[in-house]
Amino acid sequence: MIFDYLSTCDILHGFLKLSTYINSIVLNYNHYQINFRSILKYDFDLICQYISPKKMASLILSDGIDTPHQSDVFLSLFKLEELYLTLHCLTLQDINNQSMELIINHLDKFDNLSSLTILNSNLTPSSTFKNLFTRLIQLNISCEWFFYNITLMHQLKYLTITNRCTFKQLEHIIHHIPNLISLNICLERENGVTIQGITSNLTRLVLNMSIFQMNMIHMKDLLCCFPYLIYFEVECRSDLDLCDGCEWERFIIDKLSHLKTFYFKFQLRSTIILNAIDIQNILHSYSSSYWLNEKHWFIAIEWSQKLIYSVPRFSCESADSNFRPPFHCTAFNNSIFYDHINALAVWERTEHRFLNVKELWLVDDPLTINLEFIIDLNRIERLIFVTSKIDFSSNILIDLINKMKNLISIQFYNIPVSFNQYKQEIFIKQVRSIELTRDFKSFSLIEKLNKLFPQIERLQIKIKSNEDIEKILNIFSKSLSIVIFYYDTSNITISQKSIENILDHSNFTFAIDNNSIRLWIGLPNVGFYVCFIYFNTIYFILDIETNSN
Repeated sequence: MIFDYLSTCDILHGFLKLSTYINSIVLNYNHYQINFRSILKYDFDLICQYISPKKMASLILSDGIDTPHQSDVFLSLFKLEELYLTLHCLTLQDINNQSMELIINHLDKFDNLSSLTILNSNLTPSSTFKNLFTRLIQLNISCEWFFYNITLMHQLKYLTITNRCTFKQLEHIIHHIPNLISLNICLERENGVTIQGITSNLTRLVLNMSIFQMNMIHMKDLLCCFPYLIYFEVECRSDLDLCDGCEWERFIIDKLSHLKTFYFKFQLRSTIILNAIDIQNILHSYSSSYWLNEKHWFIAIEWSQKLIYSVPRFSCESADSNFRPPFHCTAFNNSIFYDHINALAVWERTEHRFLNVKELWLVDDPLTINLEFIIDLNRIERLIFVTSKIDFSSNILIDLINKMKNLISIQFYNIPVSFNQYKQEIFIKQVRSIELTRDFKSFSLIEKLNKLFPQIERLQIKIKSNEDIEKILNIFSKSLSIVIFYYDTSNITISQKSIENILDHSNFTFAIDNNSIRLWIGLPNVGFYVCFIYFNTIYFILDIETNSN
């Protein structure tokens, strides 16, 4: 079904209320993948108004920086019992303690839950998940929570541990999850402890061991436990012997014959000193027909940083105008490096093309450069304007922005003063997010931004007083949903009532930290009763809007 390939918001915005027949399809679809992470408040309200929890197959809840108290709102609208039979996948990220405790107390009753992700670093682990763990197929959780609840888990196939484990704990994982096929884990190694004499059916292993030194002997001992690996990725500090491509080739052919994908990033000890011949010998060890023609595994050496790594997997993703590919590399073509760059800072001309850049930094006065030769403007999603020259022509910048048809977000370090003199009636509607990093010069510039970008949904801005909050909220478009005010002063005080008075409605949540106020704002006059009418397994929804004031 086409709905399987669309977000819930796309389905509701695109199909709801087209006709009674289409409405019945939308409202009876029972495999909604609900992702509330960083969602606009009015999209959250729309989903909660029209999608019954009994139609949610997957749910992501987040009390993140831009969605304060989201879990409280969700739990006030729905009973967790409504999710017991239908929810298959649940992700909880940065959930406040009260909501987390409530959800945890219900988790064992989610009969069809097969995938659980908990990304809450500040929670005290408890042994409440043992029964649930025996039913899960996929789990992403902290080391502490996992080992508080460890039990025999025959169903579990995919496991990610979000913080560091010991080798001894890795042994426990292998013993307690006999059918595990994918493991993503950070390891810390105790002195003198190795893993030997056990075998796992893992086919995918991702290891981060960046805090301790590894040599080839210990690596072989570890990998011999996983003879069925198809995918292996590792980052670690290494001795020189771990960088021998010939030794890896022999070991993989002999012990890891199923391996199809091998990515590594080795950080050598700073005390290792090699001359040019030594570097060439390392490079040559990865230049055999096995590496280049059979496996198509390419590596690069950046000796100034003592790095040896797989490309393009661990190649740079951000660069500037002076970027040059690694001099020592086994790849046949340098385009593999340029094409891997997705964030680019430009301040001078370059002869190279970066075709996959999504984040563009304009530094000083780069607008005289032919950017269309360097990048594909239609791929740019985020523009960061870093310049000390605030008096250059705004016409050039706005014309450039207007060419970026997929641009969503702009960050200004300084708003060009020349924006105030811009007279053309141009409305750039694709931009939905503005961030002002430094103090703005005047409210007239803020008003000009609102006219140029009339569809702003997300705003981050630095303020100096309570009056700034009211002026900014009154200036920007009514589509504003996520607002973060930053401040350096202790004179800023705000209450729920004062925000209600500014917005003229109460459909919002907010949080105050040491140096920020975070608002999550919905549309005014949104209150509704929802009545489900069941008829022959098809239901229709009646919504009666009420005034929230």
